[in-house]
Amino acid sequence: MIEIKELRKSFEDNEVLRGVNLTIGQGHTTAIIGSSGSGKSVMLKHVMGLMKPESGCVFLDGICVTDLTYGELKSVRKKMAMVFQGAALFDSMTVAQNVGLGLFSHTKMSRTEIAEKVTRCLGWVGLHGIENLSPAELSGGMKKRVAIARAIAMEPKILLYDEPTTGLDPIRANSINDLIVNLQNRLDVTSIVVTHDMNSVDRIADYVAFLHKGKIHFEGTVKELHDSDDVVLRNFVEGIDEVEGVDEVDDAYAA
Repeated sequence: MIEIKELRKSFEDNEVLRGVNLTIGQGHTTAIIGSSGSGKSVMLKHVMGLMKPESGCVFLDGICVTDLTYGELKSVRKKMAMVFQGAALFDSMTVAQNVGLGLFSHTKMSRTEIAEKVTRCLGWVGLHGIENLSPAELSGGMKKRVAIARAIAMEPKILLYDEPTTGLDPIRANSINDLIVNLQNRLDVTSIVVTHDMNSVDRIADYVAFLHKGKIHFEGTVKELHDSDDVVLRNFVEGIDEVEGVDEVDDAYAA
């Protein structure tokens, strides 16, 4: 369903993506892992068409997203929905208005039909009776769930999650992980989850891609991830600082 070919992106002198190649199969959940600043979210925004690369292409169902005009891209984006890291809810709107925003803007559904669908989607993410609350009245975990409800309201074929458990305690993070799995089973969507949370990877992913130094350093199943003896990958998974000379620096400070 999604194929990324030789994707390159720079910001001034900083080359973030250096020829990324990755194929993501339909109906699976693929976790994109990597250290902070490795380009995970940048790659996700290219899939969504929010950024243009210097070269390379993102193919969705064989269509090169990066070559589309704005009008053509709007049509393709209706197949996708993104759950942003900070939830990105509109403070001036109620929960119901946030969840139903895409339905109001891009469908011909009546207000009654939209209200019913909003309630149904909120129910799917475990939230009931909060339609008239404002985002300021919600906890961090509830905001994440509302953002997911807004995403699935448009019935996308592809769901993109950018650090869905960031800022949550372990219990609430696991509830979001379980929700991602449940929605995957219920909706049969293709999901891409950008995360550095290895617990999330173990709980939700069918496949894993490790982005390192601007390229895909590893891709495979979760089992293959844990069985790998690749030093760079093991350092990341086990949280080992691979910066050369770090021990000497620590010793100098200790002295």
